[in-house]
Amino acid sequence: MALCPHCRNALPETGTRHCPNCGGDVDLPSAATSSQSDGAPPPLTPEAVGRGAPPPGGGGHGAPPAGGIPWDDRERLGLANALVETTKQVLTRPTDFYRAMPRTGGIGGPLLYAVIIGWIGIVAAGFYSALFNSLVGSSMATFGSDPALAEAVGFAQSWGGFLVQLIFGGVMVAIGVFIASGIYHVMLMILGGARHGFEATFRVVCFAEATYLFMLLPFCGSVIAPVWGIVLAVIGLTQAHQIGGGKAAAAVLLPLVIFCCCCVGLALLFASTLGAVLSQVQ
Repeated sequence: MALCPHCRNALPETGTRHCPNCGGDVDLPSAATSSQSDGAPPPLTPEAVGRGAPPPGGGGHGAPPAGGIPWDDRERLGLANALVETTKQVLTRPTDFYRAMPRTGGIGGPLLYAVIIGWIGIVAAGFYSALFNSLVGSSMATFGSDPALAEAVGFAQSWGGFLVQLIFGGVMVAIGVFIASGIYHVMLMILGGARHGFEATFRVVCFAEATYLFMLLPFCGSVIAPVWGIVLAVIGLTQAHQIGGGKAAAAVLLPLVIFCCCCVGLALLFASTLGAVLSQVQ
C-alpha cells in the first residue's frame, strides 16, 4: 500500500498526483523525510495539527495544548462564541484550561472577560435581591438598632441599588479582580510559590470569574459561585505557577481565614466595649 510522503496516510489504489488527505504532491519528497535522516522530529503540517496530532518532541504530560484558549482566539470565533467556549472550559475542565492558558500577553483581554461575566452575575444577583425585597421586605430588618446600617443595606437590596449595580457593576468587578490578584500574589510570594509574575496570577483570577454565571440561579447561585470560585483559583494558581496544590490553597484560603479572625476580633472588642459602657451606666 502506497503512503503519502507528507502525511503518511494511505493513498488510493488509482494513481493520483495530490494526496486526498493533505493535498500534498505525492511525487515530491517531504520535509519529514529529510528531517528524519538528520534525526530531528518531522515538522507538523497544518492538516496534521487539525487532526489533533501532538506537537514535535512528544509534548509529554503537563505540556500545554497547542490550541491555547478560546478567549485569545475571539477575533476568529467571535466575542459571543469565545465567551461561551471559554466559560465552558473553565467550569468543566479547569485543569486543562489553566494548563493551556498563556501566563503573559497583556491584562486587557482577561480583564474584559472578567468584567463581562462578573457584570452579568452582579446584575442578576441585584435583580433577585431587589425583587425579593419588594415582595418580602429587607432581610436586614433585624438591624433596626443601627438605622444607618439598616438604611444602607435596605438601599442595596432595593431597585435603586440594582440600578447602581447595573451602571457600575463592571467597575466593581475590575476593582475586585485587582484586589484579589494582589492579595493572592503577595501570599504566593510569602509562601515561595510565585514562580511567575503577577500577570499569571491576574489571569487566573480573571478567568475564575466564570463562576459568576451561577448568579443567574436564584438563591443557590450566590452560594455556589464563591465556593466554586475558590476551587478554580486554587486549580488555576497550581497550574499557572507550577506549584503544589497545598501552596495554592494556602494562598487563597489564608486571607479568608485572616479576614474572618479580624471580624471575630472586632466583634468581640465591640461587645466587650459595649458591655463595659452599659455596666457603667447602670
